[in-house]
Amino acid sequence: LSAALASELTGMIYILDEPTAGLHPEDTEGLISLLRRLRDLGNTVLVIEHDPDVMRAADHIVDMGPGSGRFGGNVVAAGTLNGLLSHPVSITGRYLRTSHPIKTAFRSGDGGRIQIQEACLHNLKNLNAAFPTGCLNVVTGPSGSGKSTLVFSVLAEDSHRSGEKNIVKGLEAFSRIISVRQASAHRMKRSNVATYTDLYAPIRKLFAEYGEVSSENGAGGSASSRINLPRIDAAAFSFNRPGGRCETCEGMGTVRNHLVFFADSEVTCPVCQGRRFQDHVLAVRFLGLSISDVLDLSVAETLSVFEASAPHSKASLIHSVIRILRLLEDVGLDYLTLGQSLTTLSEGECQRLKLARELLKAPSGHSLYLLDEPTRGLHPLDVEHFLNLLNRLVDAGNTVIVVEHNQLLILAADYVLDLGPGGGEQGGRVVFSGTPQELLERGTGVTADCLRKAAETDAAFLSSPSLRS
Repeated sequence: LSAALASELTGMIYILDEPTAGLHPEDTEGLISLLRRLRDLGNTVLVIEHDPDVMRAADHIVDMGPGSGRFGGNVVAAGTLNGLLSHPVSITGRYLRTSHPIKTAFRSGDGGRIQIQEACLHNLKNLNAAFPTGCLNVVTGPSGSGKSTLVFSVLAEDSHRSGEKNIVKGLEAFSRIISVRQASAHRMKRSNVATYTDLYAPIRKLFAEYGEVSSENGAGGSASSRINLPRIDAAAFSFNRPGGRCETCEGMGTVRNHLVFFADSEVTCPVCQGRRFQDHVLAVRFLGLSISDVLDLSVAETLSVFEASAPHSKASLIHSVIRILRLLEDVGLDYLTLGQSLTTLSEGECQRLKLARELLKAPSGHSLYLLDEPTRGLHPLDVEHFLNLLNRLVDAGNTVIVVEHNQLLILAADYVLDLGPGGGEQGGRVVFSGTPQELLERGTGVTADCLRKAAETDAAFLSSPSLRS
C-alpha cells in the first residue's frame, strides 16, 4: 500500500482481502488512513473485511449472506452504513446496531500459575510474566511486540530448552499442551472435514451395519431388505481405498483434464458423475440418503438429519456423529460440507477445525490450550459464538492462552498480558497485566488507548440520531 501511494497512480482498482487480519487496532487506524488516501488520489478501493472500524469508514457497503457457505452467496444489502443498519435481514447490520456490555465479572482461577522468567528470545527483553491457570488469558500488543514468540517459542517449547534464560514453571499441572496455530491442519487433497475430525468412521459403520439397499442402484426408489444380498463392509464406503470407490477418479469425484497449451483443470468425473462411489455402494441408503448424499450435506444439515433419526440399536454411533457435529457447529463451521477438501479452507477455518479435533479427545486431567489469533476471518457475531466455546473449555477446568488483537476477545478475557510498548526493537516488554476492566481504567499502552477509544466510538455511534431513527 505504501508503494502504491508512492507511485501516485490514479484510475486503479485495489482489491484487498481482510487487510486488518493480524493487525493491532492502532495499526487499523493507519490502514484506514492509507485506504482513504488511495481513494482521494482517484482510485477505487474494494476491501473484504469483518472489522467494524473499516465498515464504518467505508463509503459503500455490500453485505453478503444471509449465512455462510451454501447458505450465503446472496447480496443481502448494499448502500450506506445507515442503510445496512436498518436492514431487517442483515446479520452484520443487526450486530452493529446492538449494544455489547463490557464484562465485569472475571474468574480468579484455580490458584495455580504459569510463570515465565527471563524470556529473551528474539526481541523479548528478559521478560517476566505469569498467567493464572483455570482462566481465559489473552496476550495482546502492537504487531511485532513479541506475543507469538512468548507463547509459541518460549512457553510451548519449554521442554526443548534448558539454562538460566527462558524459564517456564507450572506446566506440570497439565496433562497435555495443545498448540493451535494458523494453517496448522494438514491440507491434503484427500482429507476432508469428515475424515479430519474422525466423523467419517462412525458414518461408514452406520451405512455398513444398518444401511438398506435401494432397488434402483442409488438413484432413489423403495428400499429392500438386505437378505440374500452380499454384505458391504465399512471399508467399501471409504473413498481412499479400492473396493467401493469409483476407480476412474479414485474417489475424488473429479478428474484432471490435461490441456496441452493451457493450465490443467478439474472436471466432474464422467463415470460416477461426481458421486465418488460405485453403483452398488451408492445403492445403500441410511436415513434415506446415500453415502454421497451425506458427504454433500453441510454440518448443520447433517446435524438436523441425525438429530431427527429415531433412536434404536445404533444410538451409540449416532450419538458419536451428533457430538462431533455439535462441536463443529460450536466453533462456527456449521456451513462446511462433510466432503469439503481441506485445501479449500482458509487459515482461520483450518485452525478452528484443528481445535475442534483436539476438543473431541477426552484426556484425563486438565489441558493448556495455546491459540494463535483464532478469530482471524470471523464475523463479529461468530466471534461471540467462539467465545462461548472458549468459556466452556475454561469452565471444564482447562486453561486457555490466546494471542489476539480482536477487541471483543480481549474484553471477554479474565486476564490480559499486554506487550509493547511498540513493535520490533520497541517491543518485548510487559506494558500491563490484569483484568480487561483494569486495563480500561488504568492501562497506559496503545492497547488500552484503543480499547477506550473503541468504547467511546461505540457509545457515540449507538446514540447517534441517524441510528435511533
